[in-house]
Amino acid sequence: MNHQPSSSADAAAERADAWNAAPAPSAQRINSVIDLWLGEQVRHRRKALGLPLQQVARGCGVSVSLLSQIERGLRSISLRTLAALSNELQLPLETLIRNTQHDQGEGAPERSVVRAGMHQRIDLGDKGIHKEKLTPPASTGGVELYRAVIDPQGSTGDALFFTHKGEQVGYVVEGQLELFIQDRLYRLQAGDSFCYDGFTPRRWRNPGPSITTVLWAITGTPR
Repeated sequence: MNHQPSSSADAAAERADAWNAAPAPSAQRINSVIDLWLGEQVRHRRKALGLPLQQVARGCGVSVSLLSQIERGLRSISLRTLAALSNELQLPLETLIRNTQHDQGEGAPERSVVRAGMHQRIDLGDKGIHKEKLTPPASTGGVELYRAVIDPQGSTGDALFFTHKGEQVGYVVEGQLELFIQDRLYRLQAGDSFCYDGFTPRRWRNPGPSITTVLWAITGTPR
């Protein structure tokens, strides 16, 4: 019997069905947005150099498990490990930590305002997610504001994740958003808003043919 290859539409439908299936009970904790950004830079650089995870971990004197968690944003990077990664990946330390602090330009004393184009950016290219931290550095940290631009079919992945305990409120500016909160799926459109506790396992994606933009207001990490 001859089997015809699946069309791209069929493949997309299969991916959608798999994504919309009941999620696994386990969830990963994302340590912080900055850790996620740093981990992505490490992983992209390692892959660009064609280096296996084991080789880089051995060169840095850390376990493969720890390096894998660092690349996924699940663990913070110590200064010693960051310096070792900088050396192993032949990447200046200042390049690795770029965008982890606001840079308003040399001699700029203003901390209550961040100009357009100067916000911290986190680009998760392989996930199709681009984030900007909109909170000015003078903020006390009670609330952080983010904007996420999600490419068509971009997503956080099949695994559930959670962050720290605290309220998170989102507003869909444009496009579509599929939001899994624990075992419930919400299909959101432009103009819809949502909320959840940051400690609640979740995942999300853009199922549409155009970009999705979402604003998130997140209460600060408890000190």
